[in-house]
Amino acid sequence: MSVTKKRRGFAMILAIFIVLLVAAGGALLLSNTTMGAKGVSDTYLHTQAELLAESATEFAVMRAQGFDTSGGHCLNQLDINVTDASGSQMFDANVSLAYSFGGARPNNQCALLAENTSLSTMILVDVAVTDHNLSTEPIRVFKRSWQKL
Repeated sequence: MSVTKKRRGFAMILAIFIVLLVAAGGALLLSNTTMGAKGVSDTYLHTQAELLAESATEFAVMRAQGFDTSGGHCLNQLDINVTDASGSQMFDANVSLAYSFGGARPNNQCALLAENTSLSTMILVDVAVTDHNLSTEPIRVFKRSWQKL
């Protein structure tokens, strides 16, 4: 008889252990599911910020090419604010431009890196994109490139 009682006690302990094991597995699965959705959302927003940095670079080059320097000024800074369809702010793109002129400087107002002897004018474009609390993690993208005018 004592053997039978030990088996009943062992079966109860084994049943409790299996229930705890299944509960822990379910909790782990639920945790991974929520983390996966957050990861997809963060990746989507980060990709949007990278594409905005690329677009801001192209926009800055376009603006610098058509900028009127006759008044003694250069385009040194651009601030771009992006909103969603409802008007809520999503991203800020801050673009700074520094020039490397071939030959003489056009004026003293340009953020000048160097006067080179080549025939072309180059600009160094720095873009910093930041979000407006779109995610639990801050999103920041930096892009630096040389562009020919």
